[in-house]
Amino acid sequence: MQFNNTKTGFDNYGAIQTMRNSITIAKCPRCFSNVILAVWLAAVVTPGPASGQQPPSGPNDSGDSLIAAISNLSAALPPGQWSRVESSVDAGLRWLASQQDEDGRFPSDEIAQPAVTSLAVMAFLSRGHVPDQGPYGEHLSRAIDFVLNTQRRRGYFSLLPVVPPTQHLTPSQTVTYNHSIAGLMLGEVYGMSSGERSLRIEDAIGRALIYHREVQSRRKKVEADYGGWRYGYPESPDASSDMSVTGWALMFLRSARNAEFNVPKLYFDEGLDFVERCYEPSPPDDNKGLFRYRPADSGDAGKPQITLANTASATLTLILGGRQHHEGVDASIRWFRARPYPKPWQNNYYYLATYYSSQAMAQAGGDTWNQIFPQIAANLLEEQTAEGSWPSGSANEKRFGSAYSTSLAVLALTPAYQLLPIYQR
Repeated sequence: MQFNNTKTGFDNYGAIQTMRNSITIAKCPRCFSNVILAVWLAAVVTPGPASGQQPPSGPNDSGDSLIAAISNLSAALPPGQWSRVESSVDAGLRWLASQQDEDGRFPSDEIAQPAVTSLAVMAFLSRGHVPDQGPYGEHLSRAIDFVLNTQRRRGYFSLLPVVPPTQHLTPSQTVTYNHSIAGLMLGEVYGMSSGERSLRIEDAIGRALIYHREVQSRRKKVEADYGGWRYGYPESPDASSDMSVTGWALMFLRSARNAEFNVPKLYFDEGLDFVERCYEPSPPDDNKGLFRYRPADSGDAGKPQITLANTASATLTLILGGRQHHEGVDASIRWFRARPYPKPWQNNYYYLATYYSSQAMAQAGGDTWNQIFPQIAANLLEEQTAEGSWPSGSANEKRFGSAYSTSLAVLALTPAYQLLPIYQR
């Protein structure tokens, strides 16, 4: 079997990813579970740097990036605080498991399914739990089957039928979110599955990728939107793109590529070019962030919607896509480090933004991670309820419920474990 180590676009496989891909072909859940355990032990149980010794945290070999070439993510907290984080994560997962419906879904507004169920699955995976094994094996298998059952004839994933016109928080507006997040999750569990479920996942991802490319390649109303993704409608020639949807869409492509599905590099390059166009080097209010919801040339110049969530999503996407030398990445990292990380009441879409921020800062590593992650962890531990859940967010996030907020909180607390293949450094 051949592996691509060109380190361009989304082709940057490490030794751990090579092991995973080998297991993907072997379809050996027991073997995969052992690899998961080994990686977890290396990431979490291995002691941090000795007293007086700091992990490498400088720029990479090129000397022109704030991203650490090597980073000990476990050094961000002392062992006692890591124990608190682990207890918090385990309590959150116990609560999530108790909320699962008989059909496998984790509860949320139906317009957010199967995305919320997929996020819950990834939360369990991020702590080392796998389908059909251990205390949550059955929960995961039922959730994966639920997601598979939401795939429609055209290839997209949506619990509710998708029909025009597009209005806020309707299936036609949320479909690409549901589709991308479901596809991302299925790409992550593909190598952990066997038998009939593995074949179903393989077929589902193949069909989903066809629809995914169709949305990306629709004729856009303005040239600046070329290469990105947005809603189910309108279709060509009046389609558009935005950073919020495109971030998830690129994560699906990367997960599928890691699982060895045929995803041309061109698809990534077009999407990443769109993300770069969302960078705003001179924002009117730099306290909000540095990446726009849509490019300045998209016709939305008067309402840029520069947010923490868009900034963190764009930063993560560019790093994972091999664009870490884009000026927006260093600018974003400096922006994060120049201010305290916000509290939940200070930011709309707090859980989404915090999930992205934690993953992005883990990719930056070094001093950046060591500065930002402790703030994120402290905020989330303070917000967790006695029963283990995280309360629903504010504004639009509130509608998606506590399974959504709890899943994203767990994912924001677990990057140091390095167990989700898509987010490994």
